[in-house]
Amino acid sequence: MLFILSAPDKDVTGLQNQLKTNEFTISTFDNVFECKKRAVKEVPALLLVADNFKEKSNSDLMGSVQKNEELRQVPIIALILNDNDDSVMDFFNNGVVDVIRRPFHIKEVVARINLRINESRLQYHFTANEFFWNEAQEKDQGKRTGIFKFYDVNNTEIGNIMVKNGRFVSATYGSLIKEDAFLQLACNEELRFVFEDTEDVPIANVNESITNLLLEAAKLKDEIKKQEGVELEEVKVLIIDDNRIARIMASRTVKKMGYDCKVTGPQEMTVRFMGNFAPQLIILDYEDADKILSMLWPKPRTEDDVPVIIYCDEDVKDINFTNIGKHHISASSYKNKFHEEAKDLFEKVKLI
Repeated sequence: MLFILSAPDKDVTGLQNQLKTNEFTISTFDNVFECKKRAVKEVPALLLVADNFKEKSNSDLMGSVQKNEELRQVPIIALILNDNDDSVMDFFNNGVVDVIRRPFHIKEVVARINLRINESRLQYHFTANEFFWNEAQEKDQGKRTGIFKFYDVNNTEIGNIMVKNGRFVSATYGSLIKEDAFLQLACNEELRFVFEDTEDVPIANVNESITNLLLEAAKLKDEIKKQEGVELEEVKVLIIDDNRIARIMASRTVKKMGYDCKVTGPQEMTVRFMGNFAPQLIILDYEDADKILSMLWPKPRTEDDVPVIIYCDEDVKDINFTNIGKHHISASSYKNKFHEEAKDLFEKVKLI
């Protein structure tokens, strides 16, 4: 299956008909929206893009095409209808794998198409950066050794993160290195990555928990959104408790206050879950507090981290504590009083 994206043109129509006689299945589109819509249902082996869209520059056209996740890994060949060397370079600078000038000679076109399709099948299978957090946590838990390689929309490698036995040991991204590079790569949603398992990594100048860095990356994402003037998502609250009834009752109170709320048990709780939901407040059962806090914060939790409210059963006689083990906590309450005290607790942790 091939897609052709072109404004009406007799030579492109002729090429389409010739490709059909060479046993290619062809779908043609005169706008990016319909092309993207079809790609959701069926991803082409290759996309041919003509330079005859008056309302879009070639770079804008390529940018619109590559924003679509289904088309990001599809090889693109530019069809040059206008005798313009700048147009050729514009396409190459924006990620096409080849260009073909008019007049179109069908044998050459077929040869180039088959070559580029075969090349694309040999290339890495890239993963969208939105899944990096899951992958990084998996490498942490599995004590894996290897290299995350990051690529831009032009399939150019622009950075890497190295892990050894599940620990972060090195990273580069432009002029950035170490933790700074890790955070920038983890927060860049335009990138893609692959992971290569290795017996060892070439550079190991850091020894840091991936979990800690992912939590720091979550804070960085929020700060980026604030600086860019992007409205942050609604405030999220995470309740962790093995007692289903208690956590559901607490969730009802939180939702009545207008907050987004999720509940989970301590056995199901992972840093991956934490990173994906990215809560602004955690409400945690006293019995599992030390274990969960130590998983989320291998270093002691401080007042600068995500606020944590501990809630307890009545058999805990004294709840006037500020620490659970080595971890600072923001506030505490009895479960049977939580619905009455929630507003005051949320004000204390500055959520109201």
